[in-house]
Amino acid sequence: MRTPLLVIGAILLVVGGLISAGVIKYDSKETAELGPIEFSVTKEKSPPLNLGWILLGVGAVAVVIGVASKK
Repeated sequence: MRTPLLVIGAILLVVGGLISAGVIKYDSKETAELGPIEFSVTKEKSPPLNLGWILLGVGAVAVVIGVASKK
């Protein structure tokens, strides 16, 4: 129980830190057709910063529980 919590907690901390720092981004493509003409727009978006903070908190809790648990 100890090792999986530490690994999951570390992964959540890294991903949460990257999201909070604004490093992780993705592209969103939107298209619209008006008769024979087609318009497309590609926007670069990032996940909400609140998600990063939540993942940081959950990861920290998982690491603390993993360290405090006994074998």
